[in-house]
Amino acid sequence: MISQSPRFVLGVESLDDILGKVVDFGALVLIAGNPGAGKTLLASTICYANASRGIPCLYVSLQETKEVFFRHMRDFNMDFGELESRDLFKYYGLPIIMDPELINTLINELSTYSSKYKVLVVDSFTPLSRLIEKNSEIRAILQNFFYNLAKIEKSLVVLVAEIPMGKEALNLGDIEFVSDVVLFLRQCMERGLVTRFIEIRKAREAPVSIGEVPFKIIDKVGIRSFLPPQLEELPSIIRGVSYEYPCKELNEVLGPISAGSSMFVAIPADARSTENYVPGLVSLSLALKHKLKTLVIDYVRPPHTFIDSLLEYAAKKSPRSCDTLKKLVNELVSVEYVNPATMSLEELYTHEIELVRQHQPKLLILNRVDIPSRIHGIEKPEKYFTYLWNELLWFRKRGVTVVRISTYVNRESYLQNSSISETVVRLFKTLREPNLKIYLWSERKTPKIIDFQVLSKCLDEFVYGVCSEKK
Repeated sequence: MISQSPRFVLGVESLDDILGKVVDFGALVLIAGNPGAGKTLLASTICYANASRGIPCLYVSLQETKEVFFRHMRDFNMDFGELESRDLFKYYGLPIIMDPELINTLINELSTYSSKYKVLVVDSFTPLSRLIEKNSEIRAILQNFFYNLAKIEKSLVVLVAEIPMGKEALNLGDIEFVSDVVLFLRQCMERGLVTRFIEIRKAREAPVSIGEVPFKIIDKVGIRSFLPPQLEELPSIIRGVSYEYPCKELNEVLGPISAGSSMFVAIPADARSTENYVPGLVSLSLALKHKLKTLVIDYVRPPHTFIDSLLEYAAKKSPRSCDTLKKLVNELVSVEYVNPATMSLEELYTHEIELVRQHQPKLLILNRVDIPSRIHGIEKPEKYFTYLWNELLWFRKRGVTVVRISTYVNRESYLQNSSISETVVRLFKTLREPNLKIYLWSERKTPKIIDFQVLSKCLDEFVYGVCSEKK
């Protein structure tokens, strides 16, 4: 049974957001790029996404055997063998054609499949293009065939083209002009790290304002790419949903924290004692109090250490073993360690969003955000801030409350992070006052400075309350 609404998809969220209306009822899509850029993976993703929705796909390959193709795609969680068993996919291995006159034979053979397989992928179109480049009559016949499939037969036709390494000009002749969508996949090196982009070079009758989309190839997942929210869908904080802190004093000073809002916590860079982690642990206790699924992305510490800090704190404060707290942590909290020095800024951005997609938390704690800021934000601060802002909007749109913990680097960095947060918590000491103080500010509240003991007491109350519950 062929699905009807919408007819076709591209299988990559960001591309469907931008180009969905272009390919909805048939289109000719040209995917070009240098070797290793991800062209075959993108074409296969389009094929798989539509076949999985009940729209049969014919995959014509001039490059690899069916067995190799199937094995490679299983690495990205695409089981074409299962689709083949349901008669939703057919792999058509085609030898390299040396005689231009055989093009008519190829067209006739593909035509026999066109009524059933409404998605056609040709990987790669480049050998065919080179074969017919000097034969204008056969070139016109082949191009008209693909164009008519898309426009008259209302099919989705995807052509993959190889561009020599180091080149970006397509030089594919008329096929570029008759295509409805032209995507160029490119990869570049920055600080020795790979960054991948999809350039949208053409999108017929689509008001495209974003011409370049970063993407990441993830093992067992495939292509992931995310767009910042558009202005017309700019999310507002979910005012109707909020979470109270685990103690009265913080609720009086800050008020409840709204779902989708962002908190920035600054701790002294040169005095990182156990006390400095209390604000993060209070955020974690807030999540446990309201039974919020929580993801901790930690940039400096090994997995579970953030959780261990809370459990160790509880062990010191509670005279008995707190199995209830351990159970809550195990059920609600996940920790992911991310080394931002191993990824480009674009890959880091995509990776973090993918982690949120996978875990689907209601609370996200980012520990030591000064690390990625120093790695990626020094040379290109405007670019880093743009990605940070778009990421926060993406989280807000999905109702994810974000707590960003940083060491205090300098006043400029502190003010920049504070300017995009709804709640600010800063721990500090002065020469006159060696005891730790905490500056608190929340949107629509008057800033206030409190003693550290107030925050510590808040955490104590939560730990005692949970650990005193009867089993």
